[in-house]
Amino acid sequence: MTSIEASARATGTIERAVNVLREATAIKGKVQTRGVGLALWVLRGRCPDEWLVAFWDAAGSDHEIGRSQGLHAAYNGIVRQLRCSGALADPTRMK
Repeated sequence: MTSIEASARATGTIERAVNVLREATAIKGKVQTRGVGLALWVLRGRCPDEWLVAFWDAAGSDHEIGRSQGLHAAYNGIVRQLRCSGALADPTRMK
């Protein structure tokens, strides 16, 4: 975000972090990458730690079905928390 408003920059960063996590849910195989780690770091304090830890754990799972279900469940929980807290600028864009 290049906005001079701090709140707009923060919202943009949160939206980018959520987009990284959304893309990670679509990847087959382990996805514990630097981008996912940074996205989870950005979201700390805005979501319960258990959702962030659940996403990280699922991302590194060897079990394909458990990984997929865990990622989707954790991602949905993270987005729900961000919507409820008002951290996402336009909640209708995030699905």
